Formats: sequence, structure tokens, C-alpha cells
Amino acid sequence: MLRSGPGLRVGRWRSAQPPTEVDPNYEEALHRLIQDEAMRLIAAASRLSLRLRVTGSVAIRMHSSEHAPLLDAMGRRRLRDIDFWGYAKEQKQLERLFLADEYVADPDMKRAHEWGVKRLIFEHPRTRIKIDVYMDELMMAHTIGFQGRLDLDYPTSDLTYLMLSKLQIHEITEGDLIDIIVLFSEHDFGSADRERIDSANVVEIMRRDWGFCHTTLENLTKCEAALERYPILPTHVAQRVRIRIEALRDQIVSAPKTVRWKMRSRVGTRARWYEEIVDVDR
Repeated sequence: MLRSGPGLRVGRWRSAQPPTEVDPNYEEALHRLIQDEAMRLIAAASRLSLRLRVTGSVAIRMHSSEHAPLLDAMGRRRLRDIDFWGYAKEQKQLERLFLADEYVADPDMKRAHEWGVKRLIFEHPRTRIKIDVYMDELMMAHTIGFQGRLDLDYPTSDLTYLMLSKLQIHEITEGDLIDIIVLFSEHDFGSADRERIDSANVVEIMRRDWGFCHTTLENLTKCEAALERYPILPTHVAQRVRIRIEALRDQIVSAPKTVRWKMRSRVGTRARWYEEIVDVDR
């Protein structure tokens, strides 16, 4: 069951009795289906003038088409679910959209709305595709508010916040590190360009929030170390990623910090600097 309460941060489904084995043919079929399904749902939302954007690993595959084959070469887990971002003001219309497509809403998550959780969870009984829709903000280890940003790109969330959604993860997985490597392999820093990561925006967030900054710097270091574990990466690609990691780290470290940041830095890791995530038991 979902444990509800103020400030609840909910992770992914956690099966109470996970299957002992997964049919590899099913996993591969689901992997091939998911990107098409994401595009179909985004197009359906657009026809209703609803802003729905894909994020997560699906978005990285879409937005890094030249280097997307590296995800498979590096052993990235096959796609099993879809993460979307949307706006809370369009929640009712989005719910109707998914229900019309025979997606089933998670009842515990619906009850969590009473506690202010702005998120929808669905599963399709036939395809078994699981869908998360985060509305207005991603509330996980760190909060990323994306109000007003969903018009910056299509069909994915914008690159800058797509990257931040990975860097905010406290217990980052190998799959997340692979995603970041592929993102950095294809996209440089800049501004006012859907193919560039706005490092100035990232630095502005980091200079105000010590906790988010600390997690980000830790994850950049982990990402750099992960490059050594993947000899399959072409040397020039690994070097390009390393240079971009170092450039972003240097910008974050050298940026002048706010008084609030400096005060929180004195406490450091003696106090928890991230929010804990609970799982949804099914």
C-alpha cells in the first residue's frame, strides 16, 4: 500500500511478489512498443491542446538519436515504462485521456492527491505499460519545478531539465549514469537552443540550493568514474563527455553562492540534504 502523508515523495512500483523470470521476448516487444506509445499519447494530448511531454530514459533515447545506440551497447535496461510531465491545471483532461485509452489509474495515488501529491499513475492491463505523469514539479530526492517550461521542447521535456531530473537522484543507478553519459555525448552547453543544455540555468539553481548542488556534484563524479567501466565507448566520445562533465562542475563550483547556500553548507552531510522516497507496493 501507498503510505500517504504531507511531503510524501513516491518512487516507482515495487511488486510485492516479483516474477521469478521475465520472458525476454515480452521485454523486447515492450521495449519496441514504448517509444511509439509515448509519441501516440503526446500527439493525442496535443490534439486536445494539452501539454504532455515525455521525460526520463525514453526522452533521452528520443533526444539523442545519433548516440541512442550506445544505450543498448552499454547494457541499459530495456524500456518498461513511460514518464511524462504535465500541468496540474490540465489534470482532469489528462486523466480522461488515459482512461479513454483503457489505462487503469492507481487508486492509492488518487487518494494521495488529498495530501497534495501532484502525480498520476496508470497501467494498461493488456500491454502492461506503466505510466507516471508528474504535474508542475518533480518531487523526488530534490524538487524540480517545471511550470512554464513544457513549451520549450516537443515531444520531450527540455534538455536542461531532463538532465536535472537525472542529476537530482540521490541513489543513482548505473542505468541513470548511462543515460547521463549518452545525454552529454550528444549535447553541449549553450542557451536558447533545444539541442543545448543551458548551463547558466543549472548553475543558478545550484548556487541557491546546497543540497541539490551536493547531490549534483556527487553524481557528476560518479558519471565520470563510470566512463572507465565502458570500454565500448569510442575514445573520442568518452573524452567529450569527460570534458563536458568537468566544464559543468567547474561552473557550479566557481559560481558565487547565496547566503542560504553558505549557511547550509556549514551543516554539510551531518543533516540529510535530500528527501527520502517511498515505493508504491502493488
